[in-house]
Amino acid sequence: MKFWKVQSIGNHFPLVHLDEAPGDALPRLAIDLCRERFSVGGDGLLAVGMEDEALRLRMFNPDGTEDFCGNGLRCAAMHALRQGWVGSRFTIRHLEREVPAEIFENGRIATRIGQASYVPRDVPHTSGELFDREVWAGMDTGMPLVLYGSALTTGSTHTVIPTMELPDDDSFHKISAKIEVDPKFPQRTSVIWRQEVAPMRLKIRIWERGVGETFGCGTGSSAAAADYLRRRGGGGVVEVENPGGSVLVRMDSWSAPITVEGYAQAVYEGEIPLSSAASASDEPVR
Repeated sequence: MKFWKVQSIGNHFPLVHLDEAPGDALPRLAIDLCRERFSVGGDGLLAVGMEDEALRLRMFNPDGTEDFCGNGLRCAAMHALRQGWVGSRFTIRHLEREVPAEIFENGRIATRIGQASYVPRDVPHTSGELFDREVWAGMDTGMPLVLYGSALTTGSTHTVIPTMELPDDDSFHKISAKIEVDPKFPQRTSVIWRQEVAPMRLKIRIWERGVGETFGCGTGSSAAAADYLRRRGGGGVVEVENPGGSVLVRMDSWSAPITVEGYAQAVYEGEIPLSSAASASDEPVR
């Protein structure tokens, strides 16, 4: 099976074509190919192909769960253009969403991913609306700590925690891992720690559900920007600095449709001997 290694703001993925990978094999394939050091490695698996006039995208986390992925949209768009499948404007079908995409001459890619929602059944979570409310209480470095934040979805579930400074490694890993599996999030949650470094400019640190810490998250950047604009009571263009690079998030108000703009890159391509997804981990990648 042929694969491509792609990345956007440090969020990296093996990418395969849907017509070469049976749908029921994709979760197992994601687990096998995303193993760092022992296989291709990645923050998830992208599977793409054409469906009528639209580009079809499926994304699976390294634990085999299917998810919506903002950076994956840009990587899929870049790949489809390189394959000659699409022009500069087209639609990507990703989970239940129809995502308009545009690729500019300078290589930047804009995707319109829909609106943010704090509605509990959308997020989902089992509490009332979580906006600037307590999202975690516990001990950190031996001291009681209460964190306030918001839970929302921008296609994927996120808990955004505004902070004056981004957390140190120990606090980030311990607290994020606990929030991810909090029982009030039946499908788990990603955790986005957010610092305002200047007006309309944010810096984030990302804990993705099913992955752990990552260098970039498109839907997480969107969630951080939407929550920031809701607190400001307006709209505009927010630059969100991820550890792996920055994206621009545009919306007329926090509840308006979200457009995310950034770059994607093809890193390399290769082949993996594969008789079935279940045997992917038994063969070396070349």
